[in-house]
Amino acid sequence: MTMALGRSTARSSKSGFWHAAWYRYRRNRLALVSGIIAVLILLVAALAPVIAPYGYAAQDLSQSLVGPNLHHLLGTDELGRDLLSRAIYGAQTSMTIAVGAPLVGALIGIPIGIASGWFGGIVDAITLRAFEIFTMVPQILLALLLIALFGSGVLKLLLFLGVTAWVGFARLARAQYIALRDRDFVVAARAMGVPTWRVIIVHVLPSAVGPLIVFFVQQVPATVFAAAGFSFLGLGVQDPTADWGKMINDGQQYLTINLTVALLPIVCIALATLTFSFAGDGLRDALDPTSR
Repeated sequence: MTMALGRSTARSSKSGFWHAAWYRYRRNRLALVSGIIAVLILLVAALAPVIAPYGYAAQDLSQSLVGPNLHHLLGTDELGRDLLSRAIYGAQTSMTIAVGAPLVGALIGIPIGIASGWFGGIVDAITLRAFEIFTMVPQILLALLLIALFGSGVLKLLLFLGVTAWVGFARLARAQYIALRDRDFVVAARAMGVPTWRVIIVHVLPSAVGPLIVFFVQQVPATVFAAAGFSFLGLGVQDPTADWGKMINDGQQYLTINLTVALLPIVCIALATLTFSFAGDGLRDALDPTSR
């Protein structure tokens, strides 16, 4: 009876927390609009084959570098490829990397951080040394090293940026579990004989997930920018795959002929980074109103 009442109270408390967080988030108009635009960008990326009027590699050399017209609403690039279609497929490439890389980082870093924060001792000491080693080398330089060793491409760039992003997730998970492991509800669960794995996953993780979600969303714009930078330098996504950074690199020499060639991907990158940044800030304020 007491255990059932405790579980009911805990569920009610968690439901009330998320309801209050959603109320705070939707009151932040900038964050709400940014969140809607971010979702639209993800939908465009997911539905690119359906939405795009042409294939990302479809060429028509007779229509090279033409301006906006009825057949090509935003014009074409130097190979006669439709810029609107390239931008849409570029969203698919960029969002795949921007969401996939933090996901890889989270899958690696969160379990490590949980083990370090929960068990402490030698586990925590080893983890802290690993933090120090990986922090010594900047993420971009480590990703560049991996690209130089193993080559480039969408999947490889996603994995390289994800592998180098695990430290942030691990640090945050460790801090959350250190702060929560001695709380009353955790002590009560352990006193009742709840298995350790269940305490870690069922009791503590829901209380620690809020900051992790915020950090994940805030990693998306940084990854968009990093992936575009690698592609711009010719170290990321390669032709014929559409990518915003590669589009800027390809179009910069044709600015005097068709400004849209390089301006369109710049606008796409700016829109994606700003919307996800504002959405992440709104999530942070909603889930932790004391952080403002």
